[in-house]
Amino acid sequence: MTTVRHPTQAELLTGAIRTLEEILLPELQTPWAKSSTVQLAGLLQYALARQRNDLQAQQDAELRASLEQLLTAEPGLAKAAGATRESFAMAEGAELRRAAGALLVFAQEQPENAAAAAVRGSLRPLLVRQTAEDLAEAGPLLEGFMSGFRARPADEE
Repeated sequence: MTTVRHPTQAELLTGAIRTLEEILLPELQTPWAKSSTVQLAGLLQYALARQRNDLQAQQDAELRASLEQLLTAEPGLAKAAGATRESFAMAEGAELRRAAGALLVFAQEQPENAAAAAVRGSLRPLLVRQTAEDLAEAGPLLEGFMSGFRARPADEE
């Protein structure tokens, strides 16, 4: 006896992408329709990548741990971060990045400060890597927009 199951979201998205790229795109006649289809395929590829891996949650956890470690080692950084080590326990997204940005500004303005050197040595490389991960994840979306527009005005047909 065979079991029937519903397709997964990943299978549905992959099917939609293939339909756009392999069936619809070759049949479209106008540059605007082709551009829109390429962009939609890029958007679906981006959604598929985000579904497979919750990069934001991973990055938040890494950033939270880094900030907590910095503020434990250098309690004087709390003022620059605008928060205490304990306040990061439940912090997410924008709040973590705001504090990280404040610490990077502090580190830039204090070249001889040991706490600033700690920020530059640990926090900055983490954020550079996370930015590269964000760009890699968004690559299909960005490619779709770049190849989709190719300097064509919205009303060009």
